[in-house]
Amino acid sequence: MRKSILFIVTVIMSITMAGCAPDEVIRVGTPFISNGTTGAEFHTDITDSRAITDLRTVLEMEEEIEQPKDLTREPDVVFTIDRPQESVSEIWRYIWYENDGSAFLSSGERDQGFFALTKEQTDDLKRILK
Repeated sequence: MRKSILFIVTVIMSITMAGCAPDEVIRVGTPFISNGTTGAEFHTDITDSRAITDLRTVLEMEEEIEQPKDLTREPDVVFTIDRPQESVSEIWRYIWYENDGSAFLSSGERDQGFFALTKEQTDDLKRILK
């Protein structure tokens, strides 16, 4: 009887642990250019559902803008929102932080949609991605 209970508890814990795999992950990294190849070295995975919800809220407040004319420096940070179980990167954003505390983002490296965030929105973004 004791072995049966131990077996059942073990099975239930195994099922519970298998169900704990994150549905979404924020991956944060550093963009790079090496020998003409662009990419990102990801160093942080954030699986906290609250952080993911907060990030989506910040992204809903993005204001679409024209490509900045003086875009000569590399992005400061890149992040993605991934769904690992589906092998999908749903959202990519490159971030350039500005001296006034605001930021602009791009859904591609240099030639795709650009978006602006206020200082307050940028502070929220930094808090989420740290």
